Amino acid sequence: MSKDIKRLRPVNRIETVSEFVNHVVNWNLDDSPPTAFRGQRHYGWQSSPKIFRNDNNVYNSENLAVRDIVSLHPGEFDSDKTMFDRLVRMQHFGLPTRLLDVTINPLVALWFASEPSLDADEFHGAVQALSIPKDRQRYYDSDRVSCMANIANLTKKQKELLLDAIISTDDVPAFNLSEIADILVSHVRMEKSHFRNIIDPEDLLRPIYVKPKMSNKRIIAQSGAFLLHGILKNTGRMSNRIRQDRIWIHEDDKAKIREDLAMLGIHERTLFPEIDKSAKFISESYGFGRSGRGDDSSL
Repeated sequence: MSKDIKRLRPVNRIETVSEFVNHVVNWNLDDSPPTAFRGQRHYGWQSSPKIFRNDNNVYNSENLAVRDIVSLHPGEFDSDKTMFDRLVRMQHFGLPTRLLDVTINPLVALWFASEPSLDADEFHGAVQALSIPKDRQRYYDSDRVSCMANIANLTKKQKELLLDAIISTDDVPAFNLSEIADILVSHVRMEKSHFRNIIDPEDLLRPIYVKPKMSNKRIIAQSGAFLLHGILKNTGRMSNRIRQDRIWIHEDDKAKIREDLAMLGIHERTLFPEIDKSAKFISESYGFGRSGRGDDSSL
């Protein structure tokens, strides 16, 4: 992430778990309580899906990447009925997607923010609180979610044409008569055969908060949800923006925060219930591999 523009350090510093809990219960963003939280081990990182970050080129071949992983591991995706379901699983396996992990449990976000930094230039963590308007919240089976998720099936050129079509018109019927809208609809109809092509092009610009199916062990363990991004472009026509605020954690406070979170049942074994993660946790509890690199995911 070194090529991304770094964010400034937040104003408020949190030093202990109890101080963080007190901050959360009083946390208001323009008189609205937080909807979700995200923790990162370095406050300077941008909060954007991996596929949009400057240090990877998957975006240009996104449609091929999502097919490659299903082709190589078809059994893993047998139960997934929609493109959003597949993106969630791809995210779980580490493929860069247009999803950004968030959680409704602030202590989970604090755990990720207190992960030890691996780079001297990326010390100090942060927890981000997000207040998301109701009209920007959807469930996993929403038509809008299907439209945005299926952008992943478009080629780089098709995504460019889609963005051009969105920017060039405010007229919903005119947009839906375009060839690129028809291509997107054809992908959506693979999962929703009776889908009507009345897409509001503005909906494809703005990220939405998605409540997923609790069918994934890790999502359950981490009280997870997602911000789903469509075409990442600010045209100046945004409305009902997602409000946010952040606190930061000094590198020297991370170890004690992790210890206290473990006493509350928030640790690697509970957040990553897969057997390989459990094996790692057990090994480290007996003194093996404590100096090695930990899981570097963020939430």
